[in-house]
Amino acid sequence: MRIVEFSDVGKQFRRRGQRLDALRDLSFTVAAGEAIALVGPNGAGKSTALRIAAGLLMPSCGSAIVCGFDVRHASTHVRRRVGVSLGAERSFYVRLTARMNLTFFGRLAGLWGRELSSAMDCVVDELDLEPWLNMRAGRLSRGTGARLAVARAFLGTPSLLLLDEPFASLDVTGCALVCSAIERRLRDGCALVMATHRMEGSRFCDQVVELPSPGSDSISSPELLQQPVAAQPSVEHS
Repeated sequence: MRIVEFSDVGKQFRRRGQRLDALRDLSFTVAAGEAIALVGPNGAGKSTALRIAAGLLMPSCGSAIVCGFDVRHASTHVRRRVGVSLGAERSFYVRLTARMNLTFFGRLAGLWGRELSSAMDCVVDELDLEPWLNMRAGRLSRGTGARLAVARAFLGTPSLLLLDEPFASLDVTGCALVCSAIERRLRDGCALVMATHRMEGSRFCDQVVELPSPGSDSISSPELLQQPVAAQPSVEHS
């Protein structure tokens, strides 16, 4: 079953009367249990692609189907089925504790009562967050905040995980925890689209899509995209 189908997706913005291409002609598919890494320099459109897949941003052109729904016409249905982490620095209410934040976002994901408690216990245990649950989110270290952002995305058993730079602030232990948690969900049939500069997660990615630098003309070659990560040459990234 295909969870994500992007066909020639593009996004343009207008700034001071000029058109800016934030994303151009992106095409890929991800099935249940599969993972894809979007790599490329800053400004290539990785975060824009994730926001479109999450139903938070509408494409200017092309077709984006997520969990069987067109994001243009059914973004609410899309948002109910995805778990999103767009970076710890903009993911939480900084004056609330980590526990309060997880409770709030769990309820947004449709979890209540025992179901919410069970889901929170699961992600807290997986990502070793117990010592920081009663600390305000704004006082967490960058690494702990990054783990909390991933934990938020895991709540509600989503069909698709959308993770923006999930390893950027993590140490070796944090990377191992996040990788193990992601792999468990992939085995359960969840799909993953991850934007990253770092390739700690490449071991569980079925595809790597290299987005071009702003102003260049092409996305990574079809030959690269068709190979499993284990067989691919190293991908340049900044």
